[in-house]
Amino acid sequence: MNILDRLLLLVLSMLVAIFSFLFIFLPLPFLSSQYSEMLRRFIFESNGMILISLILLLLSLRFIFKITSSSTNSYDYVSKETEMGEIRISFNTIKTIALSNIRNIGSIKEAKIQVSNEGGEVSIVVTASFAIGAVIPEISKEIQRNIKETIERTAEINVKEVVVFVDDTNNSGKRRVG
Repeated sequence: MNILDRLLLLVLSMLVAIFSFLFIFLPLPFLSSQYSEMLRRFIFESNGMILISLILLLLSLRFIFKITSSSTNSYDYVSKETEMGEIRISFNTIKTIALSNIRNIGSIKEAKIQVSNEGGEVSIVVTASFAIGAVIPEISKEIQRNIKETIERTAEINVKEVVVFVDDTNNSGKRRVG
């Protein structure tokens, strides 16, 4: 959600909150009849209320359409066009390919992978726990190179970047990659 949408959502929320309070306090007996009558006229008889209602309606419709359209545009796969048709490779497949490469590296205790699609190229974030004494820069470069080469070779997907995030080096538990 961009900044404009966040600002509009804030305005919508504030207007809904204000009018909710007005409608809650309108029928209560502790409100003087003068204020109660003024609120009733403003709510039911003024042109300002029509304008505010239209603004609320437009903002609500914008967010309804934004929510429904963003759910259909978020892809959990990378699409490739061939002369025979379309090939869709899921993020889970890309994760499995990447994890199969990491299993061969002995100094990794645990690893998790996140994949994102950026215009037909994938970005991969590897969060890994290394064994004590592992040479982190050397192993990280090996992870990056292996993942990039294997995914580009097996899935023919361009890998924009492979980011390695070292989470822990004092993990002495069982080895778990997945």
